[in-house]
Amino acid sequence: MRVTVLLLAVLLLIPVAVPAQPYVMQGTERYFRVDATPGQGSRGPVVSGYVYNTYGHTADKVWLTVEALDGSGSVVGISRSPLLGTVPNGGRAYFEMPAPSGGTSYRTRVTFFEWIGRGA
Repeated sequence: MRVTVLLLAVLLLIPVAVPAQPYVMQGTERYFRVDATPGQGSRGPVVSGYVYNTYGHTADKVWLTVEALDGSGSVVGISRSPLLGTVPNGGRAYFEMPAPSGGTSYRTRVTFFEWIGRGA
């Protein structure tokens, strides 16, 4: 019995390599539309625009992901940032965030959010 417990304890201490996978909510495009434009900010390249909420509840804790794409459409860089404030139902919110480097174009999307006032 002691050998089994000791063996189990040792196995739990061995680190296991797991590939990192970013957490992304699926289906956010059903609730949001993003209009984004690359530009130059005071500290370098930025992507700015508006997030439109097409659903019937206010969204909070909204996170945006900007992916830099090469000429073939492959992702070559990623930038993530929280949206300041909320996105009201049927409304929009402005954003400006650093652009990832290395791309010829960008894709911007909502990757996380929580509804406010949705009741349990």
